[in-house]
Amino acid sequence: MGITGPEDGVDDGALTQDGTPMASPGHRPKPLHPDKDPIYSISKEEAIRLCHVYEEEMGVMYPVMNISLTIRHANLLYTFMDAATRAGVIQTSMQGADAISDDKTNMLKMILALALTCEGSGQSALGQRLYESVRGSVEAMLFGPADLMSLRVLTLCAMYHFQCDSETLAWRLIGLSARLCMELGLHRHETYDALFSDPNERASTVRLFWAIYVLDRRWAFGTGMPFVLQDGDIDPALDKPGDSSHYLMAMIAYSNIGSKVWRSVANVDNNRQDVNQEEIGYLDYQIIQWHRSIPDSLRYIHPGTGKEPENITRSVQRLRIVLYLRANQMRILIYRPVLHSATSIMENRSHAQTVVDVAKDTVRVLTHVNQTTDIYRTQQVLFNYFLISALAVIFLAVSHAPAQFSSHCRDEFYMALDLVRGFSAISWVSKRLWRTIRELKQVGPKLGLVLRQSAVDSADAHSSAAVAMAGLAGHQIDEMTLYGNHTGNHMVNSPNGMANDLTNLFEAAGGFSSLLNSSGASSSINGYSVTQNGENGSAGFGSDDELSRIMKDLF
Repeated sequence: MGITGPEDGVDDGALTQDGTPMASPGHRPKPLHPDKDPIYSISKEEAIRLCHVYEEEMGVMYPVMNISLTIRHANLLYTFMDAATRAGVIQTSMQGADAISDDKTNMLKMILALALTCEGSGQSALGQRLYESVRGSVEAMLFGPADLMSLRVLTLCAMYHFQCDSETLAWRLIGLSARLCMELGLHRHETYDALFSDPNERASTVRLFWAIYVLDRRWAFGTGMPFVLQDGDIDPALDKPGDSSHYLMAMIAYSNIGSKVWRSVANVDNNRQDVNQEEIGYLDYQIIQWHRSIPDSLRYIHPGTGKEPENITRSVQRLRIVLYLRANQMRILIYRPVLHSATSIMENRSHAQTVVDVAKDTVRVLTHVNQTTDIYRTQQVLFNYFLISALAVIFLAVSHAPAQFSSHCRDEFYMALDLVRGFSAISWVSKRLWRTIRELKQVGPKLGLVLRQSAVDSADAHSSAAVAMAGLAGHQIDEMTLYGNHTGNHMVNSPNGMANDLTNLFEAAGGFSSLLNSSGASSSINGYSVTQNGENGSAGFGSDDELSRIMKDLF
């Protein structure tokens, strides 16, 4: 059912700008039958608060919705619901859904689901119920005529799946949104002249299109799958968001560079081309210039500069951090081919050092953010993408060139593992990381490692520090459980189990060159037997391309 009403007298609620969002005022106290539409279990005050949480956490980055109009609709909706409840038309304690499923309410439900899931670090039973109440309408939209309402709801659903750490589903749904954009002609300048007489509606649709464009690229890069909206298909004369969204403008330019990186460098594994130093240098120059062109209001003040950041809102601070890490992430993708083999590293030492330094910087920034704010913990699903790419760079560098990088990267490697221990065991990132670790263990003999046990040296300062930090955080830790052998146990693919395996592999790789003094030599490091008489007899850890192939999924 549709909800309409006057535009004045709207209470937009209080927008939180600093620190974590304000505590929830609570849900509606009336008894609610489990069959009811989940919207009835949320009070008006809570709904408005969640709208502001959504805007602060996601809306400022991707302006899919006009949050003021959404809050206006929420006020009208709850006025109707309260009146219908008082009149006895809706009885919340009685059986029957009394579902409200018009397009505007569906968009409101998805915004509430997104905010609840974000606050729940990727999990919210109420958010899941809200999504399920919209799911049937979303599926019907795929077979109905294309319109802007459908486009917005579908895009919000894609964002919801990303918040739930289902990046493949997010990529799939944003691809459908991108196709609807093309069906509506939103990639052509003349469409806007023909369809939109209201300048505000036109500007809102322009922001919607470019938000979908950026998300299409973002999740394509994240999953390693193709994006839908090709630059060659988009009208060069198409309007841009301009000053209405500086972050989105920066991300449009970033995505354009990303397309070049995707074509030129990211797929080098498939055709085994030699490293093109000139091309790498040019792409790196472009991404550095891109970051320098970001407005001062969105430029991150690195803790290493010693400068005190000015007093800014939490949302602006998050945008600054994300843009800085995106620059690092693109540079990692540009330089990644250099790490394919020990030979490539030796032939391109300066490039190898550059990408390792960038990866170390990413880890240090994430650690600093985690120690000083709640931004990392609130948006782990976003930041962990940067973390595992940096971790993969460090591991590849140490594995292929231990003498050059082992001691150089050890601190950052263990900083990254401290963050890995905070992963959700069921997240997309955890599953991706576990697949890589599992394959590394399976091919251990070929790489020169034979797994004997899974024990971490209790005297190791990093291992002891990890246990101590977990204890300080209020968790009861059993070191034998944490570092013991869990082969065949579900603990192996837990965040702690993955951190343990990575610790063992890293220390074995780092000690490889110093331990192998003669042909057929054999030594043991952190539970791994290191040999030189495996299938490859290279002076590094693993064959030239084997590790790169295994680690590719983490990029």
